[in-house]
Amino acid sequence: MFRKIILAGTIMVLATNTLLAQAQKPFSISPEKAIAGEKINVSYNPKGTVLEKKKNISATVYQFCNYEWRKKEIKLVKKDSLWTADYQLANDAALVAFKFKSGKLTDIGNGYGWLLFDKNERNVPGAYAGWAFLRNTSVPEWSTDYTDGKSLIGDDVVVYWMDQQVRHEPSTKREIFYPRLKVLKKVDAEKAKVNALKDIQYMNNLTDLSFKDLQNIKKVYAEILDQPASADSITKVIASIDSTAIKARNPEKLAAFKAMGAERDYKKLLPLNISFLDRYPMYQADRAFDKANWIDYSKIYSAIAIIASVEKDSATFKKYVAKAPFASLPNIFYKAMQVPYVSLKTFTAEEAYGYARPIMGRLLQFNDAKSEGFMDVYMSNAAIYADILMHLKKDEVALGFATAAQQKYQYENSPLNEVSAILLERGGQKDKLKFVLESSMKKNQMTPLMLEMLKKNYVALNGSETGYNAYLTSLKDVKLDAALESKVKKSMIKQAVPDFNIKSNRAGKMVKLSDLKGKIVVFDFWASWCAPCKAAFPGMNMAVEKYKDDKDVVFYFVDTQEKMKDYEAYVSKYLKERNFDFNVLFDADAKMSKSYGVGAIPHKMVLDKNGMLRFSEVGYMGSPSELVDEISMMIELARKGG
Repeated sequence: MFRKIILAGTIMVLATNTLLAQAQKPFSISPEKAIAGEKINVSYNPKGTVLEKKKNISATVYQFCNYEWRKKEIKLVKKDSLWTADYQLANDAALVAFKFKSGKLTDIGNGYGWLLFDKNERNVPGAYAGWAFLRNTSVPEWSTDYTDGKSLIGDDVVVYWMDQQVRHEPSTKREIFYPRLKVLKKVDAEKAKVNALKDIQYMNNLTDLSFKDLQNIKKVYAEILDQPASADSITKVIASIDSTAIKARNPEKLAAFKAMGAERDYKKLLPLNISFLDRYPMYQADRAFDKANWIDYSKIYSAIAIIASVEKDSATFKKYVAKAPFASLPNIFYKAMQVPYVSLKTFTAEEAYGYARPIMGRLLQFNDAKSEGFMDVYMSNAAIYADILMHLKKDEVALGFATAAQQKYQYENSPLNEVSAILLERGGQKDKLKFVLESSMKKNQMTPLMLEMLKKNYVALNGSETGYNAYLTSLKDVKLDAALESKVKKSMIKQAVPDFNIKSNRAGKMVKLSDLKGKIVVFDFWASWCAPCKAAFPGMNMAVEKYKDDKDVVFYFVDTQEKMKDYEAYVSKYLKERNFDFNVLFDADAKMSKSYGVGAIPHKMVLDKNGMLRFSEVGYMGSPSELVDEISMMIELARKGG
């Protein structure tokens, strides 16, 4: 597959360069990378053409702007053997072409056309389509009078250029949807029908279908698929959109929308949202009115899906996710699946799969459209979906999603790295497993399980643990370590903190700060409801284990800002189930945390032997191994004092 992509890209470059080579003699443009909206200089040398030795030569300029042709006559000035002119390109032009003429004689060579660029030096969307139809008359509404019929290009060539358009600018597929299929039908009728069905599905997945889009869908049904009944149904849809009848319902629509906004009982909100979509479908709307009144259908679909997931109403969830616009999917995935599965752990993998699969299925329907942000949304969701599939032993599919997600994260996401490592180990792919483990170590994105795997692999290859620590050190990125150390040093402070007297989970023992003088104290402020706090525990546990034999260092996990009634019992059960032997201080009323200036959690603090606050860090970046290194640096710098 990768080789095919490379070859296709090479063909594209060669084809474009050939186009420019054709244009350079006797015709050229300066600058060569002409930018839409800017001025160009056009040069024409008639030597060897039908216009050679003509005393007066002018030109007709054709610009392809927003998939429509614009034409303008310009005068040329002779300078030596060249005829030249300065010309201001339209801001929305994708391609410009020139027809040179003198009297009744005209010269277009093999197409004096030029693909235009935007200010980021990328071809303007539509450039390839303009080049395709400049010299082809198969689609009358896209044709020009550029050629007299002697220099037409074949339909197969048009299909090639249109395919390039879709490949390089997937979002322009909607614009060339109908003309592309119409030409393809002349080349391969059966293939055109197959593609038409796929393309109609693609069009139906768009959330902002215009009159033009619907007219094109109608034409495809009528002309490509020979389905007059379907074409008639689209005619009815077109007639209903933005009609007087639709506009007349705007006041009641706005009232219904405001009623949803005012409702605070989410159980009552679900039927209100469903009723709204039934009464005012997304495809039948006064779009200007919706925009002016902030009526956003993606938020309505999100609300239905999220509430349905909370209520575990999978039937409603699947029904509306299957029709949800692309803009709603990231929010649905996060709140309906990621939060309960990853953060709150209230979904098992099997339960999460029931909600994640429909979302991923719907997301992949937008694959061809490549909406803005599609790849980022896809790869972010793929990472978590791979985790779910891994727990369900769907290893082959899971590895595919994990590999896709790594294109975005590049081993800088420790949970994803662990999923990749587990799948590769289960699949017996030792070389790839070694690569993932070592790559993750270089990015300092390791979990405790991955460190165990790395050590196990080392012993298997070398027969013993001898040299393992040196091997581990060699894998670390010196620059990353230096950057982390620099960050930690810059964050070092020296601040007095008040004493406290709080109950510990160790047989109810009371702990005072004054009793800890002479020790380095590490505080981790957390709460039972705080997902990032819990996510940091594996890394904090590694730090606890690292310093367990150091009598000068103590760790306290301050349970604060609690809302749960039986929080002490919950904490005991939670830590026991995960084998975390943490020394917990119960600060449910947050008196201690407030006196220490703690607001957002997780919040980690390190005190030196004199009881002075030396480090105060909020948040968790997601890597257990990086957290251990960060805490260790804080401890050692606090130990040195200064």
